[in-house]
Amino acid sequence: MNKKLISLLAATSTAFFLTACGTSPTRIDATGNDGLVTVDGVDFKDWQIAAEKGINSLLESGVLNRTDGRKTIMMISTIKNSTTQHINTRILTDKIRQALLRSGKALTTTAVGGNGPDDAASKQVRRLEEDDMFNQSTVQKRGTAIAPDMSLSGEIVQQTSKQGRMRESYFFFHMAVTDLATGLAVWEDNVEIAKQGKQPLMGW
Repeated sequence: MNKKLISLLAATSTAFFLTACGTSPTRIDATGNDGLVTVDGVDFKDWQIAAEKGINSLLESGVLNRTDGRKTIMMISTIKNSTTQHINTRILTDKIRQALLRSGKALTTTAVGGNGPDDAASKQVRRLEEDDMFNQSTVQKRGTAIAPDMSLSGEIVQQTSKQGRMRESYFFFHMAVTDLATGLAVWEDNVEIAKQGKQPLMGW
C-alpha cells in the first residue's frame, strides 16, 4: 500500500470520526454550566435552578407571612413525575424544605406528608403511653403535635422534540402552595428549563 493511499485513508477516517461525534449537550438559559448535562434527564444543576427559583418566588409572594407571631407550618405533599424518566422528586422537595427553614418564615412537618410521614417517630412515641416500661411523665402526649397550615405540591412535565440529529427537552416544573383551611391555592409558579444537544452519527 503506497503512502498516498495510506494518507487518504487516514484523512477519511479522521473526517468520519469528527463527523460522527456529536456536540456536548448544553443547558439553555441557565446560569453556569456546572456538572454533567443530559438532554433527556434532570441533572444536578436543573434541580438547583428549579428549587432556587421556586423558593425565591414563594418567599417574595408573602403568603408565608403571619400577623400572630407564629411561623407557618408547611406540609410537603406530592410532586408528580410526568416525565419519561425515573426521577426522584425528593431532591426538589428537600431543597425547598431546607430553604424554608433557613428563611425563618416557616417550619415543615415530618409527621405527615403526601406519601406518608417522613418520620413516623412522632406517632410511634405516643404509643409508649401503653408501655409500662417507660416513665409516663417523659412520654409525648396525644394532642400535642402541630398540624400543618399549608401544603406544597407540584408536577414535573417533559416535552421532547427532534430535528435531524438535534434533540431538545423542555422541562416544566409546576409548584403550588395550598391553604389547608380553605383548600385554595395561595401561590403557584412555574420554572422552565430547556436543553438541547446533537446526537453522534454512531452510538457509543
